[in-house]
Amino acid sequence: TWTSINAGETATVEVDNGAIGVTEVSFSVAETTYGAWVQVKKLDSLPSSVEALETVVYRTLEISQQNVQDALQGLATVKFKVEKSWLSDNSINAANVALFRYVDGDWTALPTTQGEDDGTYVHYSAATPGFSYFVIGEAETAAVLEAVEEAAPVAGEVPAEEEAGAAEVAEGEAVMKKKSNAVVWIVPLVVLLLVVGLLYWYWQRR
Repeated sequence: TWTSINAGETATVEVDNGAIGVTEVSFSVAETTYGAWVQVKKLDSLPSSVEALETVVYRTLEISQQNVQDALQGLATVKFKVEKSWLSDNSINAANVALFRYVDGDWTALPTTQGEDDGTYVHYSAATPGFSYFVIGEAETAAVLEAVEEAAPVAGEVPAEEEAGAAEVAEGEAVMKKKSNAVVWIVPLVVLLLVVGLLYWYWQRR
């Protein structure tokens, strides 16, 4: 509870009860607010008006407030921790844990960052645009493995590498052919010049 929270000031609620799961809630306000309070409560079950979230649930929570939501500046930060034994018992990867928020009749997975592993708990931090009912639980696996596969050549189609190599070979053969043609013409010319030279020398002797 705060008598007042000044504009731009960061307010923090530290939760010492480890059974709740949440360890801290912090937020800033865009304008000075008075008589504000924030309460974090662990729930055994959700109200009948709230549809259950279909996932493996670690904790069900309610974060309520007064004179905070309307003055909230940016996102609030919710820090929480999950027992490693629970992750192991439910075969859940520590990276597949998220904080979910109930809003407008739907559950939304909040941006959640995995933090340190202290040996007993894995710590997390999530950003929320407001307060409501929350669930700490297993996130849906949405990672897509991107494998780079080499495309098999289509029948009758020459791969680019082979095509380039063939072009180089053809170019080399063309050069060799030009050289061969030059040799074919040079040899008779040299022989002809020698014959003319010999005839001229013989005529001079006569």
